Amino acid sequence: MIDFKLSSKYNRTVMQKVEHRIKHADSIARKLIKKGYTPTFENAISKLNDIIGIRIVCLYSDDVYKIAEILKQQKDLLLIKEKDYIKTPKKSGYQSLHLIMDIPLIYNTDTEYQRVEIQIRTVAMDFWAGVDNHICYKKDPEEIKRAETDLKNYSAVISKMDEQMLELRKKVEKM
Repeated sequence: MIDFKLSSKYNRTVMQKVEHRIKHADSIARKLIKKGYTPTFENAISKLNDIIGIRIVCLYSDDVYKIAEILKQQKDLLLIKEKDYIKTPKKSGYQSLHLIMDIPLIYNTDTEYQRVEIQIRTVAMDFWAGVDNHICYKKDPEEIKRAETDLKNYSAVISKMDEQMLELRKKVEKM
């Protein structure tokens, strides 16, 4: 519905893709242990924000914020936390807008809220994150160290490209 609303308003496709995942039990346990918690169901539910993840990918950086605003205005969603790694990228160069939200899960007549991490980013940011994950995720720290500088530099290139694509879109829209 959000994509339809925005695509109709701007006469172009806004959301390129929407993906979701549920974190595997072994990943949940590793993350809890890393954070200093006993890996229990109760700790997973109360201490982790990303057991359920949704990723929304769009073409332009301004669309990231349009999508986020609509999500934050939804009456059935509760914003818990917002992390803007676009305006303030992570040290690694990672960029994305994260909304931690409680969403209703309805079972017959019962409604239970579940915490979800929604990541909203551009295609370019998504490409960088995919490459970063491939190169660095669960790898030897020495291997990662060798790639960090290059990845950080490429993040700046991608950020600049996002800016240029947004300017190009605005220029074409004025024609």
